Amino acid sequence: MTRGAAVATSVAIAVIVFASCTDVSAPADHVASLSFDRFPYPSVVAGDTLRDSLGVVAPLHAIAFNTAGDSLPDAAIQYIALDTGVTIGPGGTLFANRTSGTVRIMASTNSLQVKPITLNVARRPDLATFSGESRDTVDYVVPDLASANVSTALGVRVLTNDTTGGITATQGWIVSYQVFFRGNAVAPGDTSVVYLVDGGKRSTIDTTTTEGSASRSLRVRPIGITESATDSVIVIATVRYRGAHVAGSPLRFVVVLRPK
Repeated sequence: MTRGAAVATSVAIAVIVFASCTDVSAPADHVASLSFDRFPYPSVVAGDTLRDSLGVVAPLHAIAFNTAGDSLPDAAIQYIALDTGVTIGPGGTLFANRTSGTVRIMASTNSLQVKPITLNVARRPDLATFSGESRDTVDYVVPDLASANVSTALGVRVLTNDTTGGITATQGWIVSYQVFFRGNAVAPGDTSVVYLVDGGKRSTIDTTTTEGSASRSLRVRPIGITESATDSVIVIATVRYRGAHVAGSPLRFVVVLRPK
């Protein structure tokens, strides 16, 4: 076979394969793909309905697409719990009947379904406390050194008293952190002087562990700090339920900055 014939044959095969994977005759409302990879909130409180970060009831939400990649807001999507302990009502509203654990939720249509994702069932958050010291000092070095110019963990614990067994931890609950430097809130994405990190990566939100713990550390870059000056940073941690602060929230950390 000549080189030109081989190229032509390859092109012909590619066209055939592409055509077989794309149903150009499908109607515009045909569901070709389905996206379901997150919940409105990582946890639902035992005995409550799934809500978003503002405390508003939020149904499960998958997105269907047609062959052109356009979303189909009117697509009929079903939500299926693969584990016991939750009830899913019309429109995807989810209620937790169990007291703890996790449940797998799957979205599907008549023609396809997607891999299930896991939702945590949490105890009601009633109290936010410090899990360590509320005050720390960073003896920063110049030139900047990432391993040295960082605070210890600014730890928070989220607890519940919804059982007769005493105060226990609330797992899977969001703790939000905000940095204030010289009286001004540090804008998201601003890494010029001080910002929050988790394992070296910028992050302002954490989700509590099985012990109810969350933390972030303060990264300090001496650029913008007058050399030989002592300064301080305020970090506020907030924990909310149904849109309102739980007892103890917000928590206020003070991090003193001083040259080494």
